[in-house]
Amino acid sequence: MSTDVEKLWELQSVLSQLGDREKQMSQKPESFAAVDREYQAADQEMSRLTQSIDQIAKERRRVDGELADQQELLKKYQGNLMQVKNQQQYAAAWKEIDATRKHVKELEESVLKSMGESDGLQAQLDARKAGHDELKERHDAAYAQWQSSLGDLRKEADELRKKAEGIEAQIPPRLRDEFHKIFRQRGGIAVTRVVNESCTGCRTRVRPALYQQLNRGELARCEGCHRILYLEKAAS
Repeated sequence: MSTDVEKLWELQSVLSQLGDREKQMSQKPESFAAVDREYQAADQEMSRLTQSIDQIAKERRRVDGELADQQELLKKYQGNLMQVKNQQQYAAAWKEIDATRKHVKELEESVLKSMGESDGLQAQLDARKAGHDELKERHDAAYAQWQSSLGDLRKEADELRKKAEGIEAQIPPRLRDEFHKIFRQRGGIAVTRVVNESCTGCRTRVRPALYQQLNRGELARCEGCHRILYLEKAAS
């Protein structure tokens, strides 16, 4: 069993090194991070402008439809004006005409306003697009340079993954699964050394009976943090 614990200790060390390499690969250097922030901000702004233009166009189509309806209604009211029979009907007809004319005017002003807003937003979008190609070139070049610099780290990470797979193949499946469960739950530390008869993971004192169990090479878990305990063999 002691051999299994030693393999778990070795596996934990390899996985810890692998985690460090992966973290380094995920961290953007400032030379790329700066242009990436600029590029992402430009993309978000162009997306915002495009959405605003689309929303205005959608509202413009609705207003255009309502304007056409109101213009047809105005023609109808004006035609009815010729058929009124008395002063009361005449006044009522003119009231409808005035209200419809007012609504038509409001709709026409709304159309003009939306056209102005759309043209302004489109000008901003065109200006953004004009410099986007150059920004994308700078972004892609900085990204390529960053990725090129990761060559050694990728090689080390690949070697560590293969090493971890080789070690895992030597560990019983049930123990390996338990290790990974604790590894995930305990922040990447599933196996802790015993130093001065204490768990280095949580400082819990190891009882004499449990310590003797470790001395016999038997698998034991900390009574405080429930990690697997590792007692390093004394040098011969």
